[in-house]
Amino acid sequence: MKSIRKTLTRRLSITISLLVIVVLLAADIGVDTWVQREFNQGLKAKVGMLQSLVNEDIDGVEFEFAGEYFPEFEGASSPEYFQLWYKGQIFEKSESLALYTVDELPFENLSLNEAVINDITLPDGRSGRIIHTKYVPQIDSEDREAFYSVRGEVQRDPMVIAYATSTELLNFTLWFIDIAFLVALIVIPLMVRFVVRNTVSYALAPLDALNNNIRTLRFTATDKHEAFSTNVSELEPIVSSLNHFINDNYALYLREKRLTSDIAHELKTPVSELINLAEVAMKFPGEERLEKDFKPQILRIGMRMKNIISGLMLIQKHSAKQTQLNDLINIEELVAQVVASKAVDNINVVAKERSDVVIHSNRIAVESIFSNLLDNAIEHGKHCEPISVYIGKTPSGQAQIEVTNTTHTEIDESDLRHMFEPLWQKDASRTSEDNFGLGLSIVSALCGAIGAAVTVDKLDHNHISFSVTFKKAS
Repeated sequence: MKSIRKTLTRRLSITISLLVIVVLLAADIGVDTWVQREFNQGLKAKVGMLQSLVNEDIDGVEFEFAGEYFPEFEGASSPEYFQLWYKGQIFEKSESLALYTVDELPFENLSLNEAVINDITLPDGRSGRIIHTKYVPQIDSEDREAFYSVRGEVQRDPMVIAYATSTELLNFTLWFIDIAFLVALIVIPLMVRFVVRNTVSYALAPLDALNNNIRTLRFTATDKHEAFSTNVSELEPIVSSLNHFINDNYALYLREKRLTSDIAHELKTPVSELINLAEVAMKFPGEERLEKDFKPQILRIGMRMKNIISGLMLIQKHSAKQTQLNDLINIEELVAQVVASKAVDNINVVAKERSDVVIHSNRIAVESIFSNLLDNAIEHGKHCEPISVYIGKTPSGQAQIEVTNTTHTEIDESDLRHMFEPLWQKDASRTSEDNFGLGLSIVSALCGAIGAAVTVDKLDHNHISFSVTFKKAS
């Protein structure tokens, strides 16, 4: 199974580590190059300083060098070396060369004003670097006029100068930098992984807490269905959807719990009556007075149980699938037929549309819906109070039937939410023998099967209205 925690940790660690490695390698190469360039610049600066000590005048070329100011060219402690060639011969060299068997620096053939840097082994055996350059000695400004008046504009002989110094400190510095970067390459990815893993764990802590809350959620436990909360914006949509899902499921749980209790109550009473009748019949066999009432009571009890079971099966059947809508139905004609079949005369039908209201639907389902709504209005309405049936269309052009009646008892807003639940009755003691609380549930199931919508509204303290809005033909 894929793990978000491991995937985030792995990908972030690898990505950041690769970036760090690339940056470190680039920095290592850059620093090494910079150190080498600075060292070579130091060689050029030093050889340029030695060049400035060579002067040419009428008497010839002289090297104005003072050893007391340049002890590195005289002592044996970390000595440096220089050597000059003029007209193919050694013109001058540092006293530090005389301290060793190899007392000369290698000569290099160069073009004029050319400078060449090479790695060599110094006379003292250390690793070093040498720079050769070929140039024409300078003429002092105060001697320049006299020099050219005597010699004229003739080509002067060039001089080759070499300067060599040790690279041990340079090599140590480069090795130290490389080792430091190598250690960084090892330590930083480990630190990155540690930081990323702890950061990911910290960031996913609210998700872990939410998971633990979900794991401990129990509908059967008291006060354990409360909604979750979070202060993480990314989890807010998930928590909101989860709370909606939990509330819906808890409502379904309570509904099923109540339905189970209501079914048990509705069936327990007739079963108890059957048992009592059977016990009486067994106690008084052949009693003619019992025979007159015994069979009709059993039939009545059996029919009640059959009606309850048939209603529940009908709800279950139409809650699971859609019904074919193959019938063209004139609402006014259907309403008139159903009203005519009821043995009451207080139903008023009002057509809000001048033309006929026709729908494509299932005739049996629509007839059953309207018949159950009328039965509900007749049963629970006040005797002789008018029942109003309105036929019309919504502003969007959908056909609509509205049944309004006056109730025996005042209906609360909380009652409206339970009216379409199976076996729900306003009378909690369930004293009625003719009503089971299934009529409106059947209406709701059939409306769902044909794509219609049923709603209930409280008009005032004792008037209630049921509206069925049919799906507009496509």
